Amino acid sequence: MRMVAPQALIFDMDGLMLNSEPLYQQAWQAAAQELGFTLETELYLSLVGRSSAEADRLFVEMYGDQFPVEVFNERWEAQWRSLVQQQGIQLQPGLLPLLDWVEQQGLPKAVGTSSLAAEAELCLGMAGIRDRFTTVVTADQVTAGKPAPDIFLAAATLLGASPADCLVLEDSNAGVQAAQAAGMSVVMVPDLQVPTATSQEIAQQIFASLHEVLTWLRGL
Repeated sequence: MRMVAPQALIFDMDGLMLNSEPLYQQAWQAAAQELGFTLETELYLSLVGRSSAEADRLFVEMYGDQFPVEVFNERWEAQWRSLVQQQGIQLQPGLLPLLDWVEQQGLPKAVGTSSLAAEAELCLGMAGIRDRFTTVVTADQVTAGKPAPDIFLAAATLLGASPADCLVLEDSNAGVQAAQAAGMSVVMVPDLQVPTATSQEIAQQIFASLHEVLTWLRGL
């Protein structure tokens, strides 16, 4: 069945719009190592798209009560901010033409991210796209992060859009599940994660780049 053109779009941030996930991975692994723990790449990748709070719970499950959650969070954030200042944040290929088209169509749009508000403001600002979005919903503005639907439902409410009319653009499996839980259509553009079988079933399409997303949207 052909998909109906969306009436509003919700963009994930890290990995989808911004090539920022490698910076988080480097910061998290360095912070864990400083504290005497090994954060395997496989474990990190399983956390992509999820909130820091959910990651904290998983770390305690994995490493036990001796894992210093608060100190870890302080250290990875310091590492991350240093990396961001050194390297900057690059846009994912195809983002600007896609945003241009969405704005030309007059479609409402929002950011729905598992990052905290301070991180999102810094990232969007450094990447030069903060002024492209009047609506930004972050993990600390809702009760539960992805894969719960809260972030996307809050974004839809702020946009004045019905969830059924929204299209979510995501790079993570947790984000795809969150979109489905919110009653929204979703397209996946994988970054660090490989789409799971569940994501392949849920997603309307899985694309290699935002360029492909734009071509698809133009054809709806």
